Amino acid sequence: MAGHANTFDNEEVVLLEVALVLGMVGLIAYGTIRLLMRSHDDQRLLSPAGQWRTAHYDVKGQTRVVLQKVSSSGAKVLDEHLIATVPVDDPDYDAKFLTAMSTARERRALFESEQED
Repeated sequence: MAGHANTFDNEEVVLLEVALVLGMVGLIAYGTIRLLMRSHDDQRLLSPAGQWRTAHYDVKGQTRVVLQKVSSSGAKVLDEHLIATVPVDDPDYDAKFLTAMSTARERRALFESEQED
């Protein structure tokens, strides 16, 4: 009978050890996955390096005033924010266009100041 009691105790300890090992493996796997996903999300959220510039172009009879983030070489547009659209045949085109460009320049200054922080 004494041998039977020892076997029962050993089985309980083995089961406890297996549960602890499986729990630790699961915790390590979960932590690794979270770490990898977080670094991937952080990279996606970070805006690539570049410079902001104001620009405008015509599309289907409307002038789009935009703020663009371009690569250091200026060859690739990395991001673009539409400031305003002004119909080309608008009687107040000049005033609206100049106002939109002024707004774009102000926003560029704001974005540039945020990058310095």
